[in-house]
Amino acid sequence: MKADRADSCAKGAEMADSKRFEDGDAWVEIDVELCTAAGECVEICPADVYEIVDGKVTADRIGDCVECGACEGVCPTNALLKHWAW
Repeated sequence: MKADRADSCAKGAEMADSKRFEDGDAWVEIDVELCTAAGECVEICPADVYEIVDGKVTADRIGDCVECGACEGVCPTNALLKHWAW
């Protein structure tokens, strides 16, 4: 049973389609497959780092991030995978 579970996790990790947005030391990684453009990250970010483009969230302004952590855990599909500030 453990082997089946490990194989599933490995396959799931391989299937993730993430995109990394970077500007200097600032970066965020978003799983574009999980992203449904719900907009919670867009609404909560005080620096307007996130925006919805073609039905997906982008973070082209990641360099403007103020490291407040407001976006951490706000995504209902957990599409915000990693952020250098958290």
